[in-house]
Amino acid sequence: MLLVVAHPVIASGIETLLKLEGTFEVKRVASLTEAASLSDWAAQVALVDGTLLNGTTVARIGVPAYVLSGSERAGRQLSRSLDDPRGWLRKDATGAELVTAIESVLRGETQDERGLGTLGRVTIIILGIVVLAVVAYLVWLAAY
Repeated sequence: MLLVVAHPVIASGIETLLKLEGTFEVKRVASLTEAASLSDWAAQVALVDGTLLNGTTVARIGVPAYVLSGSERAGRQLSRSLDDPRGWLRKDATGAELVTAIESVLRGETQDERGLGTLGRVTIIILGIVVLAVVAYLVWLAAY
């Protein structure tokens, strides 16, 4: 498991969570350049801090990777910068959530990028409310 996070305190915290939650060998690096140059150690999956991907066209890490991001929109957008993207995870994800994502990659699964997302869910909720309001209005008209 490769952890690509520049901030040492954050990287140490995530590394500790992963070691407590799972049975992964974790290697930590602070840059995309370091991650790409690891030829002597073959990771099976990586977690990459989204702040390292800002302004990057394609990050060539060589392994399936998740982006750690503070928002869904940024996470989805930044994951497109990876050479083998598997989606994104919240920066405040629990150890169990990180382990679940990593294990899904190890099983060959991928995150569904076609999901509705936050905007899609909000749109469906608003449309549902509008439909209910129209039905209520029609019932009111029919009653009078």
